[in-house]
Amino acid sequence: MEKETVSFSIEAERLEALTFYLQKEKTSSLQKELMKMLEELYEKSVPADVREYIEARARKVAPPKPKVKPPAKQKAEVHAERTDAKN
Repeated sequence: MEKETVSFSIEAERLEALTFYLQKEKTSSLQKELMKMLEELYEKSVPADVREYIEARARKVAPPKPKVKPPAKQKAEVHAERTDAKN
């Protein structure tokens, strides 16, 4: 699925404090927390059948994974040498 970028403004001091405490707690990062919140908002706001439709479309649009065939087993060629008994 194609991704879009979302940007917004926040006061520099608030952003600095938020980033500082998220790093201090080492529990998460600002980006991870925002992604969690966006996912929760998406699931809360978009009806389940619409989400399923979008997910199904995304699976169909994605290029199929190439099927890799295992290399064919090569038959060992056996060369039999004839020897003349008349030497």
